[in-house]
Amino acid sequence: MIRNILIKFKNRLFRINDEEPLSKLSLCVIIALDLFILFVVFSGLHEHTRQLTSPAETVPSECRDVFVQENWTESNRISKLQTLVLSDYHQYSYPHTRRFDPSRIQKMHPLCEDVLLKIKAIAEDKQIFDLFKQREKLEKAKAQVSSGFQQSKDVYDTSLLENMAESDSGQSRLPTISDSMKEKSRQIESFNSRILTVENQLNSDDKIRDLWAFIREGDGGRRDRLVKDINQSEFWYPFKELLWQLVFLLPLFFLFYVWNVRSIRKNSNLQVLISAHLLVIAAIPILFKILEVVLDLIPRHFFKKFFELLTALHIIAVWHYLVILASIGVALLAIYIIQKKIFNKHRLQLKRLAKGQCYHCGKHLPPDAGICPFCGASQQTDCPFCDQRTFTAGDFCTRCGKGLAQEGVEKT
Repeated sequence: MIRNILIKFKNRLFRINDEEPLSKLSLCVIIALDLFILFVVFSGLHEHTRQLTSPAETVPSECRDVFVQENWTESNRISKLQTLVLSDYHQYSYPHTRRFDPSRIQKMHPLCEDVLLKIKAIAEDKQIFDLFKQREKLEKAKAQVSSGFQQSKDVYDTSLLENMAESDSGQSRLPTISDSMKEKSRQIESFNSRILTVENQLNSDDKIRDLWAFIREGDGGRRDRLVKDINQSEFWYPFKELLWQLVFLLPLFFLFYVWNVRSIRKNSNLQVLISAHLLVIAAIPILFKILEVVLDLIPRHFFKKFFELLTALHIIAVWHYLVILASIGVALLAIYIIQKKIFNKHRLQLKRLAKGQCYHCGKHLPPDAGICPFCGASQQTDCPFCDQRTFTAGDFCTRCGKGLAQEGVEKT
């Protein structure tokens, strides 16, 4: 039953009807259509999936940096805040997602939303924004002078060694290099002083002071609660993503299925051909996404202890070996079903008969050859109904037209 269904469906993919095979040019057009539709489906699936809020959007990297990794310290918090405040200023490519876009902030965890809104208020304050731009320029200028200072120091050290080796050329260069280093050192000190002045101005601002107080405050369990929410979100997100993707894919599959069924009922061969191909195209991403969850996400979620044991014993490769063995077993089973149930030996013999080949060895037969000159196999047998000679590989007698299988003629 299943074999007959699969055979019929295969014929619908590569034939218009039993009397009219599909030309190679038409097949190329259909394959091009399949590839285009498949591209559009995956593109639409990607856009559809983006509507679902991911854990990375719920707790973005800047929020994790503040509350989870706790990387914001008194020594670096101004620099980290500067990066966030000037992020949209430095992002000039189009299109891009603005860091403080309201739609982005609304998706966040309440704790992350609060801290991002405070940073947004700071970034929208023109006076503070200009101070951060000034600090950034001073840091770039200082970095350039510091690089020149290090180069001068390297040259000075080299010249000093030459001087110690009684090199006249090295001795003449030392005073000049030393003066250059002193000048660059004074410039670096000046930049440090100006940067410190800007930082004091920033730290005295009420909005920034409120941000520092918000980051420092908490009952000690704020980080633990956020980490718990992150773990829970990341645990369930793959399954939510799969369901959300099926919302997009299943209606498309159902639409093509209904079209295919209606086309078969109306005996519209061309529509049957196209709808059968589209049905396969719609099924590919469904199977792909389900297999992605089954083979990767579900084991790592529901066999977490097993994975932890393998990791602790440093034998995580065992899991991959098991997956490989299971894949080989599934492939062998699939090949067995295809070869023995769908494309079996008798179907191969029928194809060879239609092409004028020996049903046994597949070599092309001379005209009216009753025995294959290559392997010696007899091409004809007696019909059990009319006792006339007919093709051994055929399903029906060429004389009386009766089905040979009705009399138990073996077709293997």
